[in-house]
Amino acid sequence: MIKKIILFISLLAITLPTSLYANEEVSDLAKNWFTTFSAKIDAKYSTDKEIQYFKALSKRLDTLLITRNFNEEQTKLVNDLIKLSNEYVFKKIKYTKESSNILKIQRNSLINSFKNKSYNKEWIFLENWVWYAYIYDTHLYFDISNEDLSQSALEWNNISKYSSLVFVRDDWKFWFVNDYIKRKLIPDSIIYWIPWKYNFLKELKDDKKKLNQDTDEAFITLKNITKKLTEWKTEEEKIKAIYHYIISNIEYTTNFSFDKPEVFSWIHTFAYKNWVCEWYVKLFLYMLNFANINDSEVIRWYVLDAPDFPEIWHAWLRIWDKYYDPTFDDPIGQSKTKEFSEYFYFWLPYDLFYTNRYDFDKIPSFLKEKSLEYREAFIKKRIASLVYKYKDSWYNILKPYVLKYENWIELTKTLDLEDLKKILWYSEVVNWSTYINWVKKQISNINYYEINDSNIENIIKQLNYNFDWFYLFKWKLDDWSYEYRLAYNVIFK
Repeated sequence: MIKKIILFISLLAITLPTSLYANEEVSDLAKNWFTTFSAKIDAKYSTDKEIQYFKALSKRLDTLLITRNFNEEQTKLVNDLIKLSNEYVFKKIKYTKESSNILKIQRNSLINSFKNKSYNKEWIFLENWVWYAYIYDTHLYFDISNEDLSQSALEWNNISKYSSLVFVRDDWKFWFVNDYIKRKLIPDSIIYWIPWKYNFLKELKDDKKKLNQDTDEAFITLKNITKKLTEWKTEEEKIKAIYHYIISNIEYTTNFSFDKPEVFSWIHTFAYKNWVCEWYVKLFLYMLNFANINDSEVIRWYVLDAPDFPEIWHAWLRIWDKYYDPTFDDPIGQSKTKEFSEYFYFWLPYDLFYTNRYDFDKIPSFLKEKSLEYREAFIKKRIASLVYKYKDSWYNILKPYVLKYENWIELTKTLDLEDLKKILWYSEVVNWSTYINWVKKQISNINYYEINDSNIENIIKQLNYNFDWFYLFKWKLDDWSYEYRLAYNVIFK
């Protein structure tokens, strides 16, 4: 468009006449030329592009008056064209606004005739002090563009103002649903004081898609548990208390099927205390809301080092600007409950939390085809790149890397016995005798882990990378072979 304007200006500078009457308001030549030219533009472009075109034309003509030496008559013609162009833009804008207002009034009148309407994107509404939601199959809605919205278009798509549901979106597009159900969520009296009801109700609506159960009593119980657990605590203390409660009271369910909806049921999981990741974070969100912790959000997408990546998604939680994953912090198949000092996925900043995961729209496509081994190495590099930034923090996810950093070991390397010798006090033991600081010591008793290159990483992770009062012994056995022992509670005579 701009190139055509530049070409027009170049031709204009050559062909401007010299016999115009200076006292005319707008010359006939300018009117005739502009009428012909604007008709061609009107036939070729939409109204919005027309307005852009003539705005640009006026601007370039203004520039031409400054950069070219025109006589009086030529200057008059350029000014006439600028005036006509500006008037044309003004009329087009006025017409567009008036047409838009008329169309909006007509649409509102049409929409208001519908019995069932919703003005929020989750289709959640309050009726007689009870929250309800419209549940529907997303593949059955009709998306009618603003230009085509009319009674005939609705009738063509079997949309009825008596039985269909209309959803008025923020961008003033309209969605219509024929196949839907109205489902009760929760009485407002239970969540009356919750500061951010939206996320609570949105997740509860999603729950109700799985199984339609009355959850009022369960939520009253959970509300009382939360109140007792968090009373008189600061916001940070409340988050810690709830996180620890979930991990201490819920066991991850490995034996489940997506074909059985009860695994996603609030009632089932709350009653039997065995859940999948979805319900760890939903319980977390519900309890946070009951504790008046706002700005929390369930996030679902992919974990890179999951064996079933990218077929199965995972769920975690954001609170303010930090991220949490109680599922990853719950020891599966172990009776031991973690303490706060052992949590890896608690209160992490975005860049550190997302070293091993991606939101759906940000995942690089090449990773979907890579092996688990490749992805694990990829994650190590991502975490290693953040060691210097966070090396003085308490984040457990960084501990194995900080340990290597402080002992001059390659950050992405898997620890082996030679590395461990750089970290711990190391000596050989023969007949329960060894040398400590060049002094011969006789060992009377020890506890230990038998250790080798293949199990070092797992064992030191269980120890939370705390090696206080640990020794690495190369222990000579009775058959003259050796084994390595990571020893603790060592008693010397």
